[in-house]
Amino acid sequence: MPAAMVHQQAPREPARATVSAAGDGSVLRGPPRRRVGPLMIVFGMLGAAAAWVMQTETGQTLAAQGCYPHRAALPAPQWSWLMPVLQAMSVMALLVGVAGVWVAWRSWRVTRDARPDPAPAISETTAGRTRFLAMAGLLLSLLFAVGLVATGLAVVLVSPCSAWR
Repeated sequence: MPAAMVHQQAPREPARATVSAAGDGSVLRGPPRRRVGPLMIVFGMLGAAAAWVMQTETGQTLAAQGCYPHRAALPAPQWSWLMPVLQAMSVMALLVGVAGVWVAWRSWRVTRDARPDPAPAISETTAGRTRFLAMAGLLLSLLFAVGLVATGLAVVLVSPCSAWR
């Protein structure tokens, strides 16, 4: 019987548990976890959304004041600089939105390999929470980036003083 034990192949052992780099005592499976800062998570979630809100609100306000002063419609904007400013705002908002997508994607890539222990304590759930927030930020940023592209195309293709009747 001892000879059979020597020649049998041992079953694969699960990956060794490692303590997270956060110092909070949580146990992770796989490679050591790299930390993602909370500001990166917030920017990944809200960067593209904030850029879209600023683009639409500022652009609509400028277009309304430039094309409809004193509630009278003008055939063209009263300011010659309105269209270049709206287009520059669209480009800047798109750049901020792309940066938000990149930060969210990077945060998700950093956190996707960290696997929490199958039965962690309630206070040791930061790896899963960070991974969830990074994925939510990636999805939100992608959706708002599509909105930024659509709003930018509207600025280029539609005159701000056109009649919507």
